[in-house]
Amino acid sequence: MIMGKKRVTSHDVARLAGVSRSVVSAVLNGTPGIGVSVQTREAVLRAISELNYHVDAQARSMKTGRSMTLAAFGDTRHPLFMRLLEGMQRESDARGYHLLLCSPGLRQSGEARNGLLDLYHQRKIDGIITLDETSYRSADWADKVKEAGVPYASVEGYAETEGIYSVLADYCGSVEMALDYLCRSEAAADQVPVYVEIYHGTGAKRLNWAEKNRRNAYRSWCTRRGMKPQMHRLEEREGRTDWLDWLTGLQAETGGVLPPVLVNWSSAVPDLYRTARHLGLDIGGSLRIMAADNTIQGDRLSVPTLSCVEIPYAGMGEAAVRCILQQLEEQAEGSPGKLWLPAVLKPGESA
Repeated sequence: MIMGKKRVTSHDVARLAGVSRSVVSAVLNGTPGIGVSVQTREAVLRAISELNYHVDAQARSMKTGRSMTLAAFGDTRHPLFMRLLEGMQRESDARGYHLLLCSPGLRQSGEARNGLLDLYHQRKIDGIITLDETSYRSADWADKVKEAGVPYASVEGYAETEGIYSVLADYCGSVEMALDYLCRSEAAADQVPVYVEIYHGTGAKRLNWAEKNRRNAYRSWCTRRGMKPQMHRLEEREGRTDWLDWLTGLQAETGGVLPPVLVNWSSAVPDLYRTARHLGLDIGGSLRIMAADNTIQGDRLSVPTLSCVEIPYAGMGEAAVRCILQQLEEQAEGSPGKLWLPAVLKPGESA
């Protein structure tokens, strides 16, 4: 019978390095109050490498009460969740944490979220980060989080709800940034930019929190300049937006001198490009276009390249991880608050 190789322990590392086990622990965990010289640290690291020592995660969890794992909850079919994960993974790696990917799948969201709390009570995760819809504000989930005492941060959710940590995008600032860029030239300074809201079918006529902020920011920007806001809404059906009637109508209203156009979602811009070319319009010339977000990250794939502002989902993922770790270390000051991240301007050829 072949026996397995004996597992290397921290005692073996300490003996080879000529130090105590507490010193080995201090090197591995950065234990406060135990000073370790550079030479001692190097000796411990050499012993770890020579013995091929690996930390016993289960033993560490029993000692520290932490699993060194955070739960990332969101719909894996959603491209924004994948970008959020990019930032979460980067920040987690830097802090020595792992991510547990959790998706509602075919289950109801409430049922799936309750499973996260079970994982926390079982000490399999140390905190929870969820990517939520911008209007998400479930009082039931908030109460459960508070009752469990789990470190928690919502990305995009609970924007107008106190008592919950949220990482949010500055949608007002993003629209003002876009309009300033779109109307930066002297020729465009006196033109009223048109704002077009794209919505998905008749059931989406009710604006969510993000769209309300975008709309209010547009109105405020125009009012400060003595302009009358020009807002339009178009419906997207089966992933397509019919721009032809709208664009020909705009040409007729303006005598062919088209104003700058800001679209709330970049996903509708490819159809606008096609319609503009059908009408013989020069994108970036006779028709200047910009998107108030870059959800599909299609700015560099568009011809001409699309000018847009991008919601920093990767950065929001990093910030959410830092928020959880601050709660774990009890460094979060005051009551749960809101962290606002600015959008990123991505200049292109369309404006």
